[in-house]
Amino acid sequence: MSIILNLKNVRLLGGTFGLERETLRVTAEGGMAHTPHPFPNDPQIVKDFCENQAEINTGVHDSAQGAIDELSELSKRLIKEIKKRGERLWLYSNPPAVKNADDIPVAVYEGDQQGKHSYRLYLAEKYGKYKMTLSGIHVNYSLSEEMLRYGFPYSSRGDFGRFKNQTYLRLAQGLTEYGWLVNLLLSASPVCDGSYFSPERIGETVLTKYASVRCGKEGYWNTFTPILFYDDILVYAGSIQRYLNSGTLAGVGELYYPVRLKPKGANRLNNLVQNGVNHIELRNIDLNPFSPSGLDVRDLRFLELLILWLFANYRDRLSINDQIRAVENLKNAALFDIDSTLINGEETLREAGLRVLNEMKAFYGETEILNYQIGKLTDPGARYAERAAAEYESIKKSVTAVDN
Repeated sequence: MSIILNLKNVRLLGGTFGLERETLRVTAEGGMAHTPHPFPNDPQIVKDFCENQAEINTGVHDSAQGAIDELSELSKRLIKEIKKRGERLWLYSNPPAVKNADDIPVAVYEGDQQGKHSYRLYLAEKYGKYKMTLSGIHVNYSLSEEMLRYGFPYSSRGDFGRFKNQTYLRLAQGLTEYGWLVNLLLSASPVCDGSYFSPERIGETVLTKYASVRCGKEGYWNTFTPILFYDDILVYAGSIQRYLNSGTLAGVGELYYPVRLKPKGANRLNNLVQNGVNHIELRNIDLNPFSPSGLDVRDLRFLELLILWLFANYRDRLSINDQIRAVENLKNAALFDIDSTLINGEETLREAGLRVLNEMKAFYGETEILNYQIGKLTDPGARYAERAAAEYESIKKSVTAVDN
């Protein structure tokens, strides 16, 4: 049975947001910076895989705008500090020109955190340093207690804690199945320096076949397709634990999946099982070079509408084949061509995107947020990836004109 929502109770019963922005520090000339991380003791501005890859973490906010505002302020703080060094923040998900693997400084940790450095060396060996420079936005979202209580009467069995976990497990499946829509609408990285693909191509600006390199087949994925089981939280955790037991994954953080379920506090499976799901994490979001914070508030609000739409309507369970197909759809949706690429072998990306957005519009009614997303598929050149590609072509023509 579908839960009836409208925009009024979505606003009243909506959840909370926390954002993580990965971004590279570069020199004034656009090369990889090799200076130490500028905020060694700040939990909100930390280093990620590379010493020059900052991760900006907001607190928890009860509005999309609040989360974006803090992300913007933290970004400005980082920019102000590195400007003293003559450095800048790289605006794109794809890395700049990289001279060679030694040009990527693996993050340094010492003392009781030495294990973090060793873990990064393991990742560099397994996946290659170049792949680890890809950056993006992670959106963490918690359903409000009121929203969960609102849905609880429709649950036919179990206590509230179990219902909460089952709700997040269902959402994780829905967001995996519909993750291609996020790639379609938010991808923003079609241009890449040739060094990402081959050291010999350094300095060659490449307009790739991807709208998002990091979400495409050559992007940020495990070497296998993880299969997860969603029967209950113990089974879900067990399906990840088996990869740890076999040595396929070195830790839960190595699960490079577009959707993660996370507990409050330490991201450990025993914490997840004992204390339940606190929030869901969406990881397949490119940095938006057209937004100062790297994420447009309209896109963040759209993600909330997508989550709540799935909360109200999604009832399917992903089989093993469904999961394999969903990951394939996610990778395909990172391609630039949305009129030839198919979802489930049936609809083009554009057709499927418009169908789902119109279903959401019928559910919510007329909304500026959904109209903005629909415009990306109906207005020529409106997608971020198309805008970035158009800028590349414009610059290329200008350079050619000067050379001639």
